[in-house]
Amino acid sequence: MAFHPITAFKNPVTRPRAIIWTGVTLAILCLVMVVMVGATTSYWFCAEICHKVQDDSINTYNRSSHSKVSCVSCHMPANANVVAYLIHKAEALAELPMTVAGTYSIPLNGESEVSLNKKMFPDTQCTQCHDMKNRVVNASSGIIIDHTVHTDSGVRCTMCHNRVAHNEEGYEFQNSDPKTGKLNGGHDNFMKMTACYRCHGLEKGSPAPGTCATCHPKDFKLKPSDHQTADFMKKHGELALEETKHVKEVEEESGVKSPDALAKTNYVNKLLTTKDQKAESKFEWPVAPVGTVNRCYTCHDQKTFCDKCHGVEMPHTTAFLKDHSTQAKNPELAKKCVMCHGDNNKTDFCNSCHHGKEVNWTYDSTQSWTNGQHAKAVAKSGIESCTKQCHTAKFCSDCHSKMKNPPASHKVANFTYAAKPSMTVYGKTDAQVTAKHALEAQKSTKQCEICHGTGGVNAQFCQNCHGMTMPHSDSFKKFHSKQDAAKCKKCHNFKQVCSNCHHVGSSTSKSWISVHGSSVNKNGYDTCVGPCHKKSDCTSCHMKNRVLPDSHKAKKFVKGGLHATAYDKDSETCTFCHSGDAASLPNSKTCKSCHKLDMPHKINKSSAQKFEHKTQFEKKTYTKKMCATCHSTRFCDACHHTKSVEGKQWMYYHPTVVHKDGADNCYKCHQETYCSHCHVNLPRK
Repeated sequence: MAFHPITAFKNPVTRPRAIIWTGVTLAILCLVMVVMVGATTSYWFCAEICHKVQDDSINTYNRSSHSKVSCVSCHMPANANVVAYLIHKAEALAELPMTVAGTYSIPLNGESEVSLNKKMFPDTQCTQCHDMKNRVVNASSGIIIDHTVHTDSGVRCTMCHNRVAHNEEGYEFQNSDPKTGKLNGGHDNFMKMTACYRCHGLEKGSPAPGTCATCHPKDFKLKPSDHQTADFMKKHGELALEETKHVKEVEEESGVKSPDALAKTNYVNKLLTTKDQKAESKFEWPVAPVGTVNRCYTCHDQKTFCDKCHGVEMPHTTAFLKDHSTQAKNPELAKKCVMCHGDNNKTDFCNSCHHGKEVNWTYDSTQSWTNGQHAKAVAKSGIESCTKQCHTAKFCSDCHSKMKNPPASHKVANFTYAAKPSMTVYGKTDAQVTAKHALEAQKSTKQCEICHGTGGVNAQFCQNCHGMTMPHSDSFKKFHSKQDAAKCKKCHNFKQVCSNCHHVGSSTSKSWISVHGSSVNKNGYDTCVGPCHKKSDCTSCHMKNRVLPDSHKAKKFVKGGLHATAYDKDSETCTFCHSGDAASLPNSKTCKSCHKLDMPHKINKSSAQKFEHKTQFEKKTYTKKMCATCHSTRFCDACHHTKSVEGKQWMYYHPTVVHKDGADNCYKCHQETYCSHCHVNLPRK
């Protein structure tokens, strides 16, 4: 039978047992809770269970003066009740997933926000053990501290003593951030002098004084150890720049600017309004990170100490760097520059910048700038690197003129004239610039203008030499034949310059006349006739000089029929010298004077004969002599005597064929009397 608590209480019989068991259950639950709360608030639980993955927190606690004080004595509210304990345990339980999953960040409490949170760490956390009314304060040697003044101003204990329970002084960290892998960097120590200057300051209007006498006795050695070295004055600038760089990095990382007088005043005003409910917010964090406090300015006021000594705002502002050359002309300021940067004649400080990184050049202090480096630097970076930074164009021209020393570029071979012109093709490939001065002008005329005046390539200086607009326009290229050749020769001093462009395949070492034949054979006469010449130009030149084309000089050009092959290949070429158009040329007076008959031979399509020469022979219109102009007897044999042998005369070879095949094949052309006429009249051996 099921047990029902309500029914058991209603039944007089079972009511005593129900009350007893209910009491026992509650007692057990209370006992378990007491044991669990006690266990989870112990050092063992915090160190071995909760914070085991963050050993740095435990190790720094163990080496502190509070290592014998339980964790909850500080991290739980003073005189907290059971309910507060349970609420804290519930809040801590919510952080368990981050610990297990490794999504927490290191260092814990990175900006010491717990010590700055007045709800989590009110003064009662400390005064429950430390009664400031009867406690004798033993401040560190050389330190004067008035706790009452700070307390009255609303400065809580942990706003200075943030690391008292977790001493990190000299500790070597072990843990790394599980997300970034970065080694634990620890926390800022608010007991350092820089932390004091979150409120204290030397500037006018600072809420708390920053003079040395405020916190240090008269016999205290004010100079830090790094200030007491022999070379400190030489290095103090580098140290100051390092500190400035560090402050900027912290500012960028935290998003908080360095605390100035106004920021400190606002901060103190917040401290003095602690009764205001707005100032009681849970996460009040009114102070800037310690890293935003410049260590140098804890002792030295920038304007009255640093700037007064240097004569300008330190570090140098961007505006000063842009205009410092003008300010450096002030003799008094120039003396100030020497204090840090030394005499330029000895240290090359100015040169290393102005004749170095400013002109993209690695300055060599072992060489003279004027004679050894500046020409190379200008050649590398351009004249603008000089004229935009410091010098005027007149400065450069005056110096070069006075020293009668042209730029190094002017001294190279072929600066004015090209050693060898570029090869061009008329109408296809333009001439390429090869003279060094023209190549330099194509890059930029800025350097040229320093000595030769403005106007670019058409400046008066350039015009005096070229005598025409440069570079040549398209219209100039079409009508340049009308130009004065003397002007052209100033630049185009190569004697074959015209051939170089107009004659395809010309040579820079041989005359065009000597090479034009092979070029025409290779590239065709179209490269000559049309762009510039007429057919008559070629004919008149060849006739005047009695020069035959190379093709006509071949042994078999006429008798061997190569002239016919040449005609078939390019009949237009023949018309250069032989009158008539290409189609009618074979029957022109020139060709007929040799051939004596129409060319090419007419073909009788209705007959099996390729050529009506048999009929013409019978009519005596054609004669053997006329045919022999082009054809030899062996040409006839090749057709009529089908079994003729090349290289042997048919007259001496045909008996063998006749004896073998008979004479019937002969009678297709010859009469029977033709054979007897030959055999009877010719002597036989």
